[in-house]
Amino acid sequence: MVRSLLILLSLTLFVSCKKEAGEGGKAEIHGRIMEQRYSSINQLPTGDPYPLLDQNVYIIYGDTTDGAYPDDNVDSGPDGKFRFQWLRKGSYTVYAISDCHPSDPNCQGERKTISIPLDIGDRKGVVEIGDLTVEKW
Repeated sequence: MVRSLLILLSLTLFVSCKKEAGEGGKAEIHGRIMEQRYSSINQLPTGDPYPLLDQNVYIIYGDTTDGAYPDDNVDSGPDGKFRFQWLRKGSYTVYAISDCHPSDPNCQGERKTISIPLDIGDRKGVVEIGDLTVEKW
């Protein structure tokens, strides 16, 4: 009888534990950070975007909207590629810091975030977010 109760209690605790987004899983997020330069004279692009080396890319775990502090960050490689590993299923936001357009009234200061919200639905999934392009003015 006692053994049955212990097994039932163990199963109840195991089933009721819901893991939140964050580290501790086998999923990954891959992407590439690119930079697009703009002319300060005519405000047009000055060529094609190119990969950024050693650029910080940040991640927020969960679907929080405050964005005050990142939960983790990685640096991009020589080809601009980055990856966040060992993640669990859940919602995430990946972002980088970009220059503001000189005449953007909604941009406070000289910097803004370029973000991509996403969900990992498979515990071993790999989510490819493509290019995260920041602006340089």
